Amino acid sequence: MEVKVALVSLGCDKNLVDSEYMLGSLLEKGYSITSEVGSADIIIINTCGFINSAKEESINTILEMAEYKKKGKCKLLIATGCLSQRYGDQLLKEIPELDAVIGTGDFLKLPDLIEQVKVSRLNITRNKTVIDYDIKKRVNTLKYVSYVKIAEGCNNRCSYCAIPLIKGPYKSRPMESIKEEVEFLVSRGIKEINIVAQDTTSYGIDMYGKPSLPELLKKLTDVKGEFWIRVLYAYPTHINDELLEIISCNPKITKYLDIPLQHISDRILRLMNRPTNSEQIKKLIEKVRNVVPDIALRTTFIVGFPTETESDFRELINFIKTYQFDRVGAFKYSREEGTYAATLRPQVPEKIKQKRFDTLMRVQQDISKNKNEKLVGSILTVLTENYDSKRKLFIGRSQKDAPEVDGTVIFTADKCEPGQFCKVKVTKAFEYDLYGEAVQIL
Repeated sequence: MEVKVALVSLGCDKNLVDSEYMLGSLLEKGYSITSEVGSADIIIINTCGFINSAKEESINTILEMAEYKKKGKCKLLIATGCLSQRYGDQLLKEIPELDAVIGTGDFLKLPDLIEQVKVSRLNITRNKTVIDYDIKKRVNTLKYVSYVKIAEGCNNRCSYCAIPLIKGPYKSRPMESIKEEVEFLVSRGIKEINIVAQDTTSYGIDMYGKPSLPELLKKLTDVKGEFWIRVLYAYPTHINDELLEIISCNPKITKYLDIPLQHISDRILRLMNRPTNSEQIKKLIEKVRNVVPDIALRTTFIVGFPTETESDFRELINFIKTYQFDRVGAFKYSREEGTYAATLRPQVPEKIKQKRFDTLMRVQQDISKNKNEKLVGSILTVLTENYDSKRKLFIGRSQKDAPEVDGTVIFTADKCEPGQFCKVKVTKAFEYDLYGEAVQIL
């Protein structure tokens, strides 16, 4: 008898990787995958527990899916992921519809655990991380883009972050395993590989005794095929000359670097337990742009960190205006139990956090619009991802845009297919997106 499983994946791209491996392990055991939760016999929610809004989304989704035990076919409701790892006992106690919680280090055992769940409720959160994957079991949920985790856990101990409590210490994957995964994904038609971890630039320190991301990238660029490699979550401490050189010189690596900076005030950086100060950050940005002049820089900032004053915030805004990042994301500080930052006083009121968040994003919106306007008339290489048949327009991204978090390039073309690279001449610019016309199919 066919047993249908629906999986709802929440949170970050690293969570999505875990979800894709879960799907593969279920398919191997004969389960049928469906996107229709109403017709599923088993519903799995891969939760996020990073910040309060993510926790709320995860809990609300669990409660929403629990309704299908009443009005749908659902017989088993299972929560996996970060929220399960951290709050497994509470979830089982407070949500009786849940049949099991499975943590971040046990999700690959899902098919066997389902058999146990049929007998009794389970809380499986013994292990914090898993870094060994059966690569060929992975199911791609995105057509032309994929994320590859090169490590799990984190050693940085930023004062606001609960990830080390959830995932444990940093653990790198072997280069050979990562290269094999990239080869497998490219053979399946993936055109963009996004390298992810909590801290990608610390890759290899635990396994090879030194930061080894540059060496890994060199190996990955040897993989045959036409595809991009993009580096995300590059912790500033280990961005060195070798890494910048390979980004600059290798055409397979996008001229794009995501460097989470979090703040620029030295006082706030110290309270955050960040290992860099404002002077080091500014010198790093100048160095990156000097070595890779055409690079697109993305960063993220936290507003409303405990004790953040108006002066601290104004320093951050002036920094953003001066250094003109191509892409900026922002978070309102989230008070996480078990972290040092949660003990700091005073905590910034929610109303002020929201005001600062809105101000920062308005400033960046103007910067983004100005930068995009400078691209009008230029020709960009674009990875085509979708076609809007109503408007007869193609939608893709240039090297300057990471999937899901950055802008898009919308363009016309006589002959083009999703999955192809195109040369697109930019004719219009908006705050985050570009509009143009294809001039060459690659």
